[in-house]
Amino acid sequence: MTILIDTREKKCDHIKNWFEKNNIEYISKKLDEGDYQIDGQPNLTVDRKKDMQEMYNCVVNDKSRFYKEVRRCHEKGIKLYVLIEHGGQIKNLADVPKWKPKYGTITSREIAERLYKLHISYNVEILFCDKRCTARRILEILKKEE
Repeated sequence: MTILIDTREKKCDHIKNWFEKNNIEYISKKLDEGDYQIDGQPNLTVDRKKDMQEMYNCVVNDKSRFYKEVRRCHEKGIKLYVLIEHGGQIKNLADVPKWKPKYGTITSREIAERLYKLHISYNVEILFCDKRCTARRILEILKKEE
């Protein structure tokens, strides 16, 4: 099994290092959807967000690149997982209203509602993890659906 990592994925050395340490083969390749896939299985992808602020920036604008990607995955029948490296007290969607955005015009409760809508409307799975566990969680998600 080889993991594909999108070439546009930034600041993912902690993930690559974990893969190397655990003898997980990976290659960098331009992916049209998501950031991580198993080679030969384009029907499942994991899109990583570095924290809730990045996720906030993605869902504020319905015309954003993120929403276009969500819709494209839905149209193509690709199962999309969004893995948010927030850690701390945010462990699932129900915890999102506890988070306070640093900048912006909408509340964390509205962000939670938008994330729930993504899940319901487009079958997007929204998951959370601590940065130290990201690589393992990506592997678990990809292998679970394999």
